[in-house]
Amino acid sequence: MVGLYIYDRLNSYQHCPEDERLNEGIEIGMHGRQSNSFIIELPTPREKRPSLLLFIFVITASFCIAWFISDGLLSTRRRGSHQSNGDGDSIVKKPDSDLDGTEVADEDVNIGRIPDLIWGDEFNGDQVDMTKWTFINGNGCDVGLCGWGNNELELYTPSNTHVARGKLIIEAQQNRGGSGIRYSSSKIVSRGKADFGVVETDVYDEDETAESNEALERSRRFEAKLKLPWGHGIWPAFWMLPTHNMYGGWPKSGEIDIMENVGKEGPNTVHGTVHYGLESPQHQYAESGITISSQKPFFNPSALSGKLNETFHTYSVERQPGIIRWYIDDIEYSSITKADMLPYNWPFDEDFYFIVNLAVGGNWPGNPVDVDSSSRDDITKFPQQLEVDYVRVYEGVFPRIVGKIVVDCSEQDVEYEIVNIETDDETLFTWSVPQNATIKTGQGSRRIVVCFNSKIDGSDILDSEIIHVQASAIDNQSASSSIGLAKIQGNGIGTRVKIVDFNGKCSSMNELYPRLKDYNFDCGRPSTCTAFVLNKTTDEYTCGERIEWLINKLGMNEEEACKEVAYKQFHGHCGPCNPFVRDEQ
Repeated sequence: MVGLYIYDRLNSYQHCPEDERLNEGIEIGMHGRQSNSFIIELPTPREKRPSLLLFIFVITASFCIAWFISDGLLSTRRRGSHQSNGDGDSIVKKPDSDLDGTEVADEDVNIGRIPDLIWGDEFNGDQVDMTKWTFINGNGCDVGLCGWGNNELELYTPSNTHVARGKLIIEAQQNRGGSGIRYSSSKIVSRGKADFGVVETDVYDEDETAESNEALERSRRFEAKLKLPWGHGIWPAFWMLPTHNMYGGWPKSGEIDIMENVGKEGPNTVHGTVHYGLESPQHQYAESGITISSQKPFFNPSALSGKLNETFHTYSVERQPGIIRWYIDDIEYSSITKADMLPYNWPFDEDFYFIVNLAVGGNWPGNPVDVDSSSRDDITKFPQQLEVDYVRVYEGVFPRIVGKIVVDCSEQDVEYEIVNIETDDETLFTWSVPQNATIKTGQGSRRIVVCFNSKIDGSDILDSEIIHVQASAIDNQSASSSIGLAKIQGNGIGTRVKIVDFNGKCSSMNELYPRLKDYNFDCGRPSTCTAFVLNKTTDEYTCGERIEWLINKLGMNEEEACKEVAYKQFHGHCGPCNPFVRDEQ
């Protein structure tokens, strides 16, 4: 269990362990910048003066009356982040995003259109619903793609899928006959039966600024509840492909991988990925994985605990114009925006359809380890089963946490806030934070201030930490009255925070925080080609190592090397260092 700090809401200030450093003049924070947070010292009861209180009361009352007249009576729509779409739904702008990974919440972003379930399959019958799904059969050779383009070994057949006890079960089997087909499995798709793009709005204008844009943060969430198989060479996937290929063949029109697990990595690592770009060798992908600790849950209660092949977990993406977010059990662990993909095309606002399959073997997972040909202890057992409890599509706005997603291991006064939710004085929020962090202020409220300090103790810390919150008594509404409220009142919601050591202050105590390597180049993009980006791993090497090698070993100049790595080869990971995209874009 990670640190969980609960204080009385009216007395929730905690002294940060690193505050003494600030007083000594040592800068703490991302790239040496100090936090913008501040403390307002209220007068003690002895210092209060009736005249001052009366003045404050009169001013406050006047302001409230003026607001009520202008915004409550005379306006046909609410200003700022809230708009009306004419159907009684509240419209919410998405928060601005800072270059260091901070999402800056608009003060008014509290209410969203309550999410609706607009499509789903609960698998309550006794067979696959063919009005929603189509079987894909064979091994890909009939479409000129033997092994499905990945050197997979399975033959897809409908007979490997059945529905029982409210679950869809796809079973991968090993065939020992003389047919030449060693493995069989199943793949189902929803193309032409359930195809979804982003929510279109007449008021959205991507060229407008965040302050003037009337765009709605109204997203669609694509979600499945799954229990994964596990074994070397086993490759379950829940993903999406474009319905119409508006921008050309793969990968130009995109691919969205909501969840992939490759057995050789163990049962508790999943990946979220998008594929885009041009034909090889300029096929691009942006991938982010997350590993769940089965021995040491990130937080209490038990969400994200237990092996992913032993219990059911939810996997989802949210899509809205120009942005995709990935979730596991309502923990946001990755996102990508249209700006991240420049100068390549963003194809992900078009219609996409679902694919659920269980592959065997391939370039990424490797092949199964056969009992007849190996004495290894990781022999792949068959049959393997992918169980699906449901597949759903929601439309609306879900509660989420905004704040920095990359922090220094000793960074202070980092704010996190719940947005897209309506609250009142009866709402109690219980937050938990990474093990070596403390909640300075705000426990019980919608916004907290966190102090990170990896030297508090020497316990093991995963490099991907979780900020998590649960809520109770939200507006006296029952959990069933809103999907979004049900999630935050149930196991809660969270966001992943990547903790790094920017300045070497934490490495001596904990080798899990290696100091980021300093490079003497920034590809001409100092505000985006940061030390964090240059230290991102692409396969076996970091962005910076690849650029440095091209400069030192092949004699390229900085611009040529940055273009080769950040544009042609590894745009999905190193794109912020692409010298041919201006920072202001």
